[in-house]
Amino acid sequence: MESLAKKIDKNISAMIQVAVLNILKLGMEYRIFNKLISKKHYLDILNMNSIKNKPLLKDLLDTYVEIGIVERTLNEIRMRDFSYTITFSRESISYIQPDWISVFEEMYKMITYSFISPEHPKILMDFDKDADFWDMRLSLEFNSTYRRLIASIGKLRDEMTVLDLGCGSVSPVEIGKLVGSNGKYVGVDFSPGMLSIAKSKIKELGLDWVILRELDIRTMIPRSKYDIIIMSFVLEYLPTLSLLKVIDTAMAALNEGGKLIIIEPFRENYPQIAAWEFFEKLTKEFTKFPSKSAIINSLEQTNYNFRLHEIGKSVLVVEKL
Repeated sequence: MESLAKKIDKNISAMIQVAVLNILKLGMEYRIFNKLISKKHYLDILNMNSIKNKPLLKDLLDTYVEIGIVERTLNEIRMRDFSYTITFSRESISYIQPDWISVFEEMYKMITYSFISPEHPKILMDFDKDADFWDMRLSLEFNSTYRRLIASIGKLRDEMTVLDLGCGSVSPVEIGKLVGSNGKYVGVDFSPGMLSIAKSKIKELGLDWVILRELDIRTMIPRSKYDIIIMSFVLEYLPTLSLLKVIDTAMAALNEGGKLIIIEPFRENYPQIAAWEFFEKLTKEFTKFPSKSAIINSLEQTNYNFRLHEIGKSVLVVEKL
């Protein structure tokens, strides 16, 4: 279990480092840094003719500010002196699952298309229109690793009941098959495109106990109790004000002794995560990766007693008492 958690953490750290390199590359490729060598009025930079998508340019500048490359005071902005070092130990390299690198390369290309227009046809980050891209992404070795970790934490086996919030197209198969024909897996997702792919897979494999529902997890009301509830890489698609409601709903649906398993790159554990977020915002529903403190604060505002266990930098396990 600890080894799987470490693998997740090491890959997330590497993803963020690659994302930082990519936003630095954008700054050089589009000559943004050249314009920021001396102090400029913020609007002068936003009016650069080479980038048509001004909201995206603003997001990029804000990201530079957040990770410390650029400083902004009132309406003026300029580049800082900075250095960036990537360090990989031999141990870290042994944990890297490199198939996600091609996805980050594709997102970089999509950003360049988005600089032209946010509606460019080569931007493939819509959950429904581009469900095949997301299915490929959710099938990566990294994603399979955190699903194996979920299975280990939850001790998933035949006869168990599982509710998967934001299930996507792959978890219904990889997690669903573990609960067996005597158990029940309910996968919830708001994307009909993702669920359509998942339904094809479970039909082909004959996983009759896997149930899929097209619902918004912000408003759903579970009518059953579950042994395990999963939230893996889903909270970043929720408005901040919805977090408490979703956490409270999940706790209400847990059996006593049941576990809520949350896997996210908690932002206080990854200081430069804003670089990765810049690319993920190509998906219109994306807000930001959650903080661990916000999740714990939401848990404490519910009326349920719980025991909290942290595993590495990206996993929270909440046991309902």
